[in-house]
This record gives sequence, C-alpha cells and structure tokens, in this order.
Amino acid sequence: MTSAFQIISTLRYDPALPDVLSYPDSLRTPYYLLPFHQDRLLRAAQCFEWQAAIDFLEKDADQFLQFLDSFIPDKTKAWRLRIVIDQHGVGTVEANPTPTLDLSGLLIPSETHSSSSSAPWRVYIDTKPTKPSKFTTHKTTAREDYTSARLRSGIHSPQEQAEVLVVNPEGEIMEGSITTPYFRRRNHVRTDQATGPDWITPPLSSGGNAGTTRRYALAQGFCTEQVIRAADLVDGEECWLSNGVRGFIRGRVVLNGTIHREE
Repeated sequence: MTSAFQIISTLRYDPALPDVLSYPDSLRTPYYLLPFHQDRLLRAAQCFEWQAAIDFLEKDADQFLQFLDSFIPDKTKAWRLRIVIDQHGVGTVEANPTPTLDLSGLLIPSETHSSSSSAPWRVYIDTKPTKPSKFTTHKTTAREDYTSARLRSGIHSPQEQAEVLVVNPEGEIMEGSITTPYFRRRNHVRTDQATGPDWITPPLSSGGNAGTTRRYALAQGFCTEQVIRAADLVDGEECWLSNGVRGFIRGRVVLNGTIHREE
C-alpha cells in the first residue's frame, strides 16, 4: 500500500456555466458536472473504506455546494478547483485562477468543434506498462505512475498541450495521464442497420479511471466502451480528450515524433 494519500477530484468553476450547460440531473451550478464529482469521490471513499469520508460525502447536493462555495475567492471569476478529502473526512478545496474558455468546449463535441482552428494536443503512448490498481481506478494524490509516464514522453509542464496514454500490461489503453481519451470506433463498418456512436473510450476493465467527463460523454451517447489496444493506434490519428477543467479537446496521436500536418 502506498504512503498516506487523499482522494481528489478536479473541476472547473465558472459563473457563466449555468447559462451554457444543463446537467443530466438538472442541477445547474457554476461547477462543471458537480454531481459526478461528488459521486466519484464517494465511490473512492467506499473503495478505501474511509467511513468518515463516506459520511462527509453523503451530504446532500446543497450542503456539498455550500462547502465548495466557501473556498471560492471571487465568484465573478473562473477557477480551477482541486477537491481533496482525507481518510478522516476532512475536505479542502484548492482554488487557482484558470484561463477563460469557450464554454461550448465543455459540451459534447460536434462538427463545430471539429472545425475549430485551435491546434490539437499531441497524444503520445507510454513506453512502459502501468499495472491497474485502486490508484488507477480512483483519483488520488498518489500520482507517481502518471508523473512518470508524462516524463517518459517529454511532458514537463501541465501547461503543455500534450498528453500521454497510459497502457496496461496487456497492451490496452487505460486512460490519459490527465484526460479521458476517445477514438474512432475500431473495425467500423457502416451499414443502413448500423447504430451507435462513432467514438469509443476504454472500458473500466482496462484499468483506467471513471472520469466525470467520461461519464458525461457516455450518458449523452457521444461514445461507447471498447477495448483499445495501443498497437492499433495510427500515427496522426485524430482523437478527443476530456477532463473536468478544460472539457473536450482535440488531439492527434504521435508515434514518430511529429504530428502529420493537415492537408
């Protein structure tokens, strides 16, 4: 077992959000996908059998909202929030300024997103496998595997527009180091009877984290789950990435050190 750790979830606070995004459960707040974050933290506390944390996280949505509100320095600005809960049920929130964002990027990707002029993130594949564990299934402060994967790919700053995909010992993509990835459906053959989304994301059985934007994308029908093998990814392949602060981001797989230019 790793040394002392806390469970965490990171999300965006933006005062303009209630006018842009309607949550699946109709809770409209400035916190991006707030119900999913509370539920994610609760599931982690249950996994680690932290009863005090479970009691804290089982408070109703209004109480949890009031808890978060107490940490917002200025409710007229956007913030990157990192919710941290320890085994004793003590919760804190780290609030840091975050750049303004086109809030449509927090919605499910569409053709409008696809035509965006913003450059795609570079998406690398880790060169060493990561063993699935409770610490890959749930988001905690024990992030050594992800930090090592980023460094192996030459990513040294969270500000870089780059991501690395973590791979399990069976060669399956688990997730990104700070995002959930989505790829075009493999072995995809369209027929008149074909149904279902074109995009896929790794199943939790591959060992990755049950991210909040992943849950949102699945619930909204943007994607379905399918095992994605690292060996099947193609240099220059387009993909999507998502997380609770930036929403959905265009990406492109880099296998040979350079991204193919768009024609």
